Amino acid sequence: MERLEDWLVCLDLSSMDDILTGYAHFLTSEIKPKKITFIHVIKSAQVADDMVQLFPELQNKDDFDEVIRKELQEKINNYFEGSQVETDLIIETGRPTDKIVEKMKSINPDVTIMGKKAEYTGKGVIPRKIMKYVPSSILFVPESARYHLAKALVPTDFSAQSAKAIQLAHEMTEENGGYVIAQHIYNYPAQFFPNLPKEDDEEKMNQYLKKKKNEFVEEHSIPKDVDFVFSLNVEGSKMDQIYDMVIKEQIDMIVGVSKADKGITSIFREDFTDKMAYFRFGVPLFIHKDKKKHQKFLKSLFGS
Repeated sequence: MERLEDWLVCLDLSSMDDILTGYAHFLTSEIKPKKITFIHVIKSAQVADDMVQLFPELQNKDDFDEVIRKELQEKINNYFEGSQVETDLIIETGRPTDKIVEKMKSINPDVTIMGKKAEYTGKGVIPRKIMKYVPSSILFVPESARYHLAKALVPTDFSAQSAKAIQLAHEMTEENGGYVIAQHIYNYPAQFFPNLPKEDDEEKMNQYLKKKKNEFVEEHSIPKDVDFVFSLNVEGSKMDQIYDMVIKEQIDMIVGVSKADKGITSIFREDFTDKMAYFRFGVPLFIHKDKKKHQKFLKSLFGS
């Protein structure tokens, strides 16, 4: 499997912490990392100072930090005590996204794991900086995540990047006899709008898609047991098509891919993968990044 040895798990002192810590522990049996760093960022020094005033037994900010550290460490120990995976806990103070991005430069994780609460949907709360400005792959874990990874869904556009996502999803699921569904969502050419194509047109489209799939499988050596599904997007969004497949097939994880586009405009533009991160699928979403390419891309934009 691709090197995914160092993980960063973002905690926030909410009920999501148990979900993230538990799911990270479950996932170690599938991916087998060497080290997991847990991080919590106290939103501001003023919050800590206020807590010291409310609770006289806390003599200073260091005491407050220690109370938080003890609580979080107990959660981590509940899952990882005796584990062969090395763990570390970092407490920082400041703006959470800024501190996380800053800390990632020194930690250099392969995967960043974040919670995705239901109320985030459609509100833009998922930090854009985490999505855009870090080179690591990102795993968003919802409150409804199951400790199960037998079926993975990969939206594919027949690109080399989506081939990489399929290979990764296959490696994650094959050990326990699982499998991967590669979903290609397509629209009919504009000349058919607003009427549906005729039967012979449908057959031509089906033959075209099968040809594209066969060429894709051969070019990228896609495992033969990957199941390809073609979904016609008649109305609604492509996210709805993915969600329908998640429900129909009882998918355990969606694996997508983030491309290292060229140009500063890509930082401000939301692509298909960004939109996936905002949609409530109800299952974990793993956004794969080629870390070296993304590091080179970010360096070309912002320097060191």
